[in-house]
Amino acid sequence: MKMTHLTVAAAAALLVTSTAFAAPLKFAKADANGDGFVDATEFAASGVKKDFAKLDKDGDGKLSKKEYSAALDEDCE
Repeated sequence: MKMTHLTVAAAAALLVTSTAFAAPLKFAKADANGDGFVDATEFAASGVKKDFAKLDKDGDGKLSKKEYSAALDEDCE
């Protein structure tokens, strides 16, 4: 009985962890400080596996919602 509870708990923990890291964060969540932009630090934590510098089209060191959305659209293709 103890082993069954432990197995179920471990499986649940694995499922929750996998789900949390499965998809990139939406812009509102990625913009942790709420300034309307995603900076390099926020981007690194967002889960998007793209080159930040290439996505920063205007070179201002942060991603606008449009620039961030373009990164997500590319990931969906």
